[in-house]
Amino acid sequence: MVVEPMALAERLSALQHSKLAVWVYDNDEARIRWANHEALLLWKAPTLDDLLARDYSDNSPSTQARLDSYMRNIRKGEEVAEDWTLYPKGKPATMTLFGSGVSLDDGRLAILFQAMLKDRSLDESMIRGVEALRHTSLLVSLLDDKGQGLFHNPAVLQRLGEDRPPSSWFQAAWPAIQQAVAHGEVYRSELPVELCEGQRWHFVEARPATDPVTGKRGMLLQQSDVTERRQAEELAETRSQLLAELHHSLAIVEEQRQQILSLSAPILDVGRGTLAVPIIGELHEARGSELGERLLTAVSEKRAAFVILDLTGCGNLDEEGARLLLRLSRAIGLLGSRAVITGVAAALAHTIVRAGVDLSQLTTLRTLRDGLEFCRRSGLKSG
Repeated sequence: MVVEPMALAERLSALQHSKLAVWVYDNDEARIRWANHEALLLWKAPTLDDLLARDYSDNSPSTQARLDSYMRNIRKGEEVAEDWTLYPKGKPATMTLFGSGVSLDDGRLAILFQAMLKDRSLDESMIRGVEALRHTSLLVSLLDDKGQGLFHNPAVLQRLGEDRPPSSWFQAAWPAIQQAVAHGEVYRSELPVELCEGQRWHFVEARPATDPVTGKRGMLLQQSDVTERRQAEELAETRSQLLAELHHSLAIVEEQRQQILSLSAPILDVGRGTLAVPIIGELHEARGSELGERLLTAVSEKRAAFVILDLTGCGNLDEEGARLLLRLSRAIGLLGSRAVITGVAAALAHTIVRAGVDLSQLTTLRTLRDGLEFCRRSGLKSG
């Protein structure tokens, strides 16, 4: 003869008249599956059907972390006992909950809760402090002198897990933490921490503490996530380095540009008070400005009587370049030196005429050699 298993209500019928509020919580589906009369009063439910219809899937992350931790312990055959503040119909009720495992009718494991209400005279500030600790995002643990966990708030259980020892959280930094606390010191540092979702950065503070239950020495460990701040600082540092590298690169480019400009229009001292400047490539505003600054300085320092501006290598002189050439020649004249233009090919002459630049007052010769000879003869005459 096969004996059918008893239904959940039949198995728990002896608890129906218990003076403690007793109910069965299905953590998988976030619902209550059975409750006695005292539980209906506690949860302010008019009927059992009303209580069983309630959906608790909107539990806070800290509450769900505690419930998940209970399930892990119950699957190991353990029982749990912890103070809670529940809010049936929005009204707070502080109690000690005792949890053990019970099988539902479909064979799944659930939590059998028995509640012992706290004395109403309990210090309200203590109740609020405990609840704040339960729901804070700060990770708080109380460890014994061996580094074993005596208490972890839900944030620790949710982010670091329950089965990992604290020594595995910080890896190489753990001995330094233990040593500091053992010497009565407070340890503070930012450390990489391996969480359930991956590595994060935590500000860690560990200080000596006393276990209020046993009176033995232990450690109060607090952690706060500083990953976003560190990432922002690292991003700012990276940007600062990139900006510095960019400025350095721009400075190098500018230096190279100046060198190229100098090489493409070198100032040559050809003797007898004469400077020769072969202009290679285009003559534009930036280049004309740079050349003028170097050339006028050289004219003053060397007291040059003649400056030969050779355009043989100037393959493309546009109207802007022609006007720059005229201004440069006039500036040379203001310093008491004489500008001589050489290497004016037919195409360059056409551009100069089209630009309306009057070079009639300037000495223009066909080749650099002609210019050198002219300066030599003129120097002999003036000497």
